[in-house]
Amino acid sequence: MNRDYKPKGVKFYFVYKSLAHPELAGNYVQPFTLKERLAHARQAEKQLGASIPWIVDAMDNRLKRALGDRPNSEYILDPKGRVVRKRGWSHPGLVRKDLETLVGPVEKITKEEDLGLKLGLPVRASAPRGVVPRVTRSGMQAVAMEPRIDPKGEPFYAKLRAEADGDLLSEGEGKLYLGFHLDPFHDGHWNNLNPPLKFTIEAPKSVKLGGRTREAAKVKAASDADPREFLLDVEDWPEDEPITLTVTYSACVGKKTCHAVRQVYVLHRRRDRDGGGARGVGAGFWEPEAFAEQMLAGSKLGNKVTEAEVMGLIRPHFRHFDTNKDGYLDLDELKAVAKWLNEHHKPGPMARPKK
Repeated sequence: MNRDYKPKGVKFYFVYKSLAHPELAGNYVQPFTLKERLAHARQAEKQLGASIPWIVDAMDNRLKRALGDRPNSEYILDPKGRVVRKRGWSHPGLVRKDLETLVGPVEKITKEEDLGLKLGLPVRASAPRGVVPRVTRSGMQAVAMEPRIDPKGEPFYAKLRAEADGDLLSEGEGKLYLGFHLDPFHDGHWNNLNPPLKFTIEAPKSVKLGGRTREAAKVKAASDADPREFLLDVEDWPEDEPITLTVTYSACVGKKTCHAVRQVYVLHRRRDRDGGGARGVGAGFWEPEAFAEQMLAGSKLGNKVTEAEVMGLIRPHFRHFDTNKDGYLDLDELKAVAKWLNEHHKPGPMARPKK
């Protein structure tokens, strides 16, 4: 569309904002600084191979707010800056129809194979993955937190991902996930000959924690790039009382340079609406039969679902999956949806369930 409508004066832009699904498709983690977010955008440009310019959101996510906090929305603005079309979920086919109505049709539609895009690969980890067992977590949401950034200090080679289950967020008692994920953009890895990662938590005396000081297990491999993960039981965490976490670790870049790092985070007992939905182990893969049965379980009809009953990524493509054109998705059609989702999200080997 960019190639077809650019000569007609239509300008296309990608908007880069906070990650909707950190840890997926490249093990990327949420950036803490604008410099890091700009590096993400440059990498996204390489991976997509597209020439469309990027608009990078500020670290306070002001543009994401203005666009309705949607992960994959699209807007069409007229020359005066007025919104004339908007969608909560992108649908290229409908965008083309919009442009045909607003601007006019083109003589020849450019096909995907005509573009010759050179797609890039994600940033590679600087050490092996799959060495350290992952912590199983599901149904958890990102917790609001503030890294204390020292402009003159070491980068956050490892970034904290903090999540809480629903009970902890609502009642102050539940599970707290703390995962320290290496940022591939800093090219760091764990040197397991050095002391392992360790953290301490400062919290009000009333807060009961499954250990205020924790240390990662020793790893036999000389180095790796797996996250260091912990799952804590928490009780009586007041909603208005933050807790402070201090972490120490050794991050190595290349074969000879290692950095002793001490970094601090402040955690709040509330959901981070910009944290995105990390997938963790088992994420990004849907077993077709189980997926279809789950979808049907929430249907009023029981054996098929309507377009109104599907959400997110599926709805714009509902008619494509409705192969018998009866206006519903049945068991077999929903299985096809699951297979397509698996391909769409490109789950890595760690994301697939073990046989």
